[in-house]
Amino acid sequence: MSVVVVSTGGTIASTEDAGGDASPDLTGADLVAAVPGLDGVADVGTHEFSTVPSPHFTIEDMADLADLAREYDDDPEVEGVVVTQGTDVLEESAHFVDRCYGGETPVVFTGAMRNPSLASPDGPGNLLASVRVATHPGARELGVLVCFNDRVLAARHATKTNSMNLDTFRAPEFGPLGTVDEDRVTWASRPAERSPTYDIDRERLTNDVRAVTVTADMPEATFRAATDAAAVCLAATGAGHVPPGVLPALEALREASVPLVAITRCPEGRLAHHTYDFPGSEASLRELGCYFADRNLQKTRIETVVALAADALDEAFDRPG
Repeated sequence: MSVVVVSTGGTIASTEDAGGDASPDLTGADLVAAVPGLDGVADVGTHEFSTVPSPHFTIEDMADLADLAREYDDDPEVEGVVVTQGTDVLEESAHFVDRCYGGETPVVFTGAMRNPSLASPDGPGNLLASVRVATHPGARELGVLVCFNDRVLAARHATKTNSMNLDTFRAPEFGPLGTVDEDRVTWASRPAERSPTYDIDRERLTNDVRAVTVTADMPEATFRAATDAAAVCLAATGAGHVPPGVLPALEALREASVPLVAITRCPEGRLAHHTYDFPGSEASLRELGCYFADRNLQKTRIETVVALAADALDEAFDRPG
């Protein structure tokens, strides 16, 4: 076989039940059989990983996916890997695998917004485009990719931007790496360098990394409840600002040796380092010893999970003094 489709469930594998609601029940073989012309692109095999809605996916599942990707990278008969998953946490799974997989074999995540029971389901087209990308020489050594609605995105930048629209996956600020037009893959850009990967200790994996979006005049109790967490990721307002009322709680987390990882809650941009110095500004975050990240909150949480398991927080994030 040249491409393996790893099916995990999600909308792309869902059909309606007697009540008209959908849940995952299709296999990878079912998905492949529903794509006209796929056999003319590559020899495709399947791996039945799971059949679950993506919100049911766990950190352990993501680690198993990364292990599976490495296994296929070691198989000279496998030219590419396509992972089908529900879109709710697809970006988190793809980012986890990207941080743990350093192979050359392309790994492409895709899914669907309309299940096969609906008019104009997008799953078959997304799967066909993803197989084209996975077999393209230009996809090698780019890290994990997301292919959706004919856009090819880097996993570290891809995010779901609309709850129901088919054109939901975008890469804010940086845009797609390429596109699929008919039977052609056209590359528009390439990363300056590949994101670093980490060798995780499975025994140190934890889902107890809290994710908090900072909002106006929020109560400090949100942070007070996290003193026993493995880490706390906070999406600060603007360029890295929090209400002054939460500073005592953040100081308590620092005293409890809970790592703090900050990002902006804005869809684009990064944290300032030396622009403001009022209480609650990025100067306060520096004084708290916060790590500064440049992904969105959900990706930052995943990266923190991976970095903790690899004992590599200092390598994963900047820590401005």
